[in-house]
Amino acid sequence: MRWTASLALAGALAFGAATLAQQPSGPIQAEELGAVDPFQIGSRNVFPANIWSSSDPDALRAILRELPASDGPGWQQAPAARLAERALLASGSPPRGGRDDFALAALRADRALAAGRAEPVFELLERTPRLNESAALSRIHAETAFALGETRSACNTADSLLRGRDEAYWLRARAVCLAIEGNVAAADLTADLARAAEHAPVFDALYDAFTLERGLPSNAAPSTGIELALATLIAPEARITPAGDAPPWLKRAADRTGPPIALPEMLDDALEAAMNMEAADRAAALAAIAQQDLDRLIAAEALAARFDDAVSEGRFAEVARAYAIEIETIPINAQTLVHGPRFVLALALDGDVERAFRWREALLDGPPVDRPEPLMNGFANGQGPASLTPPPGFASYDEPEEPWDSPPPGVMVALDMAIAIAADDIGSGPFGAILAARAENATPARLAQLAGLAALGASVPEEVRVRLMTAEPREDATREADLAGMAALSLVNRSRGEALLQAAAIVEAGNGSARSYALASYILAQAGHRDDALLLILQAVAEETA
Repeated sequence: MRWTASLALAGALAFGAATLAQQPSGPIQAEELGAVDPFQIGSRNVFPANIWSSSDPDALRAILRELPASDGPGWQQAPAARLAERALLASGSPPRGGRDDFALAALRADRALAAGRAEPVFELLERTPRLNESAALSRIHAETAFALGETRSACNTADSLLRGRDEAYWLRARAVCLAIEGNVAAADLTADLARAAEHAPVFDALYDAFTLERGLPSNAAPSTGIELALATLIAPEARITPAGDAPPWLKRAADRTGPPIALPEMLDDALEAAMNMEAADRAAALAAIAQQDLDRLIAAEALAARFDDAVSEGRFAEVARAYAIEIETIPINAQTLVHGPRFVLALALDGDVERAFRWREALLDGPPVDRPEPLMNGFANGQGPASLTPPPGFASYDEPEEPWDSPPPGVMVALDMAIAIAADDIGSGPFGAILAARAENATPARLAQLAGLAALGASVPEEVRVRLMTAEPREDATREADLAGMAALSLVNRSRGEALLQAAAIVEAGNGSARSYALASYILAQAGHRDDALLLILQAVAEETA
């Protein structure tokens, strides 16, 4: 067997299948494709169909403009970003009175791109009808397509655009497409028009290198999708490093570049080779090994290494949710329990409470001991077994002589907290004891978790409430308060999508503070999104504990 994984495959493995349109809960009604609104295209999720129709277009536009944009530094609070991304990729009826508002749909897509990755946004726009009616929506599609190496799709969008074709970006896009087709003369004319319209030195350097068949310029690091596409065309086997100020989604797309990864046939050799790799190559190789079924113990080691890397990247919750399914077939023994705490967190994040508790019990008491059933030996008057005789060597299955060394109490408390949040069992007496233990040495991160849980009805120790109430206001608290006021208006109007986005924005504006988590959790619960509030807090617990 030959282990080979491309970076494109690695992205698919890490983050799951392409997003699909949400299926209607009622009878399916046929309608012409042209009548479908962009907001009706989205990911399959648990959000209600009125997530957008409960909003006013102008109010939603104002909220979206306050979120991080795709050409900026992105989000700083990962749990808030994941909440925003899930909401922004949701499908539903368009805002009331806002059907065919392509500018609003483009703003939604841009903010979704800023909150996450290029892949789901590209897939969403691939299925969005009438894309050519909006230059803004088409540009986001083209940028994500170029960045992901889907140049044919990007060029189709550039060719079919109805309005705005003479803008500099579209001139550059058509120049690249013409050059790819081999029509260099027409490409150069189009590129000259783009140069006259707008200064773009990095694009010009990369375009010239591609059309003149030169090597990759050393001083032309990409900062846009079209520039990344050119760099990849010039050096298809090279790992492309974007500019330092390139947006996060583009840097993650650039991780897909580079040569295919070849792993040795033997799994232990493959794991050793993967461990010696770096960055995206290492992530792709570990993903392939973690998903193989030949040796699940080696898979466990690969998965643990991937989780280690995710912790250092500040993306544990995201990666853990993506790979939690692999833990289902990993045996629980002394070797795998070394990684048990992170496996418990991953299972809790994925909502697999039963399996998470099973691993938690093994961490506390030690790995389960396999004992054969005693053999029946004879019958007494047809009434059943007269005696049960253990097989030879049965005594060898006794408990190990060495006592089991369970994780420190603080770790076990954190795992119990994660499992209880995943099960929404935050109102019980045992959970109150967990919160009391967490509050003893409450860091700012833990205070934020406790504050969020208190807003959802958990009973936190009184000293925590006092500490939160008497905390000095921060200099940036005004922005947080403004967002809370806007969220209150959204709750009054029962605008569910707005409430989701405002909750994420509050956590981001508050830099993950206790007050921001309390506000965001309360808003989500009042808007009917208690599960999302719990997941927001659970991700914070997982990131801190991992």
